[in-house]
Order: sequence, then C-alpha cells, then structure tokens
Amino acid sequence: MRRCSLLAVGAVGLAVVGGWGLGGAQQAQPITVTCPTQSLQKAIDGAAPNTEITIKGTCKENLYIEKSLTLRADPKEGATLSPVTPYLPVVAVTNGKVLLLGEPGKPLTITGGDRGVITIGKSAEVVLDQVIVKENVWGGVLVADGKVIIQNSTISANGVGIAVLDRAEISNNTITNNRGCGVWAVSKAQGWAVDAQVSGSNNAMSANAGGDLCPAGFPWPAGFKR
Repeated sequence: MRRCSLLAVGAVGLAVVGGWGLGGAQQAQPITVTCPTQSLQKAIDGAAPNTEITIKGTCKENLYIEKSLTLRADPKEGATLSPVTPYLPVVAVTNGKVLLLGEPGKPLTITGGDRGVITIGKSAEVVLDQVIVKENVWGGVLVADGKVIIQNSTISANGVGIAVLDRAEISNNTITNNRGCGVWAVSKAQGWAVDAQVSGSNNAMSANAGGDLCPAGFPWPAGFKR
C-alpha cells in the first residue's frame, strides 16, 4: 500500500510540474507572434531559453536578445524584421545561440537598420539560414564579438555586406550590390589587435562597390568565392 501511495504521489507531482524535465529544466513551448498586433520583443523577453518563436507579418522593432532562441519566419508567408529606430541595429545579440531562419522562397527578411544583425558578446552565436539582409545603412551583419554562421542567404544593398572582427562561417550565399565591401575581415596586418577567423565556401559575390573581399591580402579560404 505504501508503495502504491508513493507512486500515486509521484504521478501527481509530474502532472503538477508538467513542462519540466527530469533534471528540472523547463521544456520550452513554441510561440507564434503576429506582427504588428503583437510585440516580438515582449515575446523574446518572456520566452524560456531555447524557445522557438514563429514570426508572422512585419515586426517593426529593434530587437535585443540575450538568451538562446530560434526566430523562424512563417513557413507559408515569410516574415520581415525592421527597426522602429533606424539608427540602431535591427537585431542585436549579446549572449546565447540565436537561430534566424526562413524557408526557401519564404525568407526571413532583415532590413532598414544601421546594421541588420550585430553580435556584441563573446558568448553570442548567431546562425542565419534562408535570410535576406538588405538595405541596412552601415552594414548587413557585424560580427563584433562571438561567432556567426551565414548560409543559404542573401546579403545585398547594405553598407558593408558582412564585417568580421571575430569568427564567421560563410557558405552558399549571394553577397551583392553592397555599397562597401562584400565581406570585410580585420587582421593584425591592418593594425588590429586580432586576426578575424573566416571559413566557408561557395559564395556568389558581385557588384560590391568596395570590392568583394577586403582586404585582398587577407587569408581567405580556398573556394570562399565562386
């Protein structure tokens, strides 16, 4: 009888704390945000780490992210992120792993800021896949600190397309028609304190006014530009 009572108590306990794993970690529940009637930043602030947020419509907010999250465009319609304050980044990530995801033909578009995406924390990691980053004044993506993976995306009509001061993997993208360099990376040879780390391959690059790869003497990976 005592054993049965303990099992019953255990079952009730699991029901009460439903949504929590055996190790006590909360299981993140997916969220859908429909802009402009809902606030994506409010959803980000309230979400548990590792939550997947599906975005519908056009969200006009400057987003600040300091936890691991997935932001996914609506797979049927895509979605757009643009800033309410255009002289700030559209998406700034300071901590955690953030996935910015679209679908083929239904991308996540990031546009209209001083920069589209910026990482400003050593522990920040951002992945862009099926994303369009366009028409941001100073640059599309700035890897100030941390790491960025950019794949299957389009970076166009920004200032500098992608600026790397830390670590970046860049593959299978179209990088075109930026007003500055397509991809720019810092190095000690330029007088910086560090050498940026750049890897990747198979990027289609053209018509970047400042040059496709800057500086030309940087040790760009073989096959980085196709």
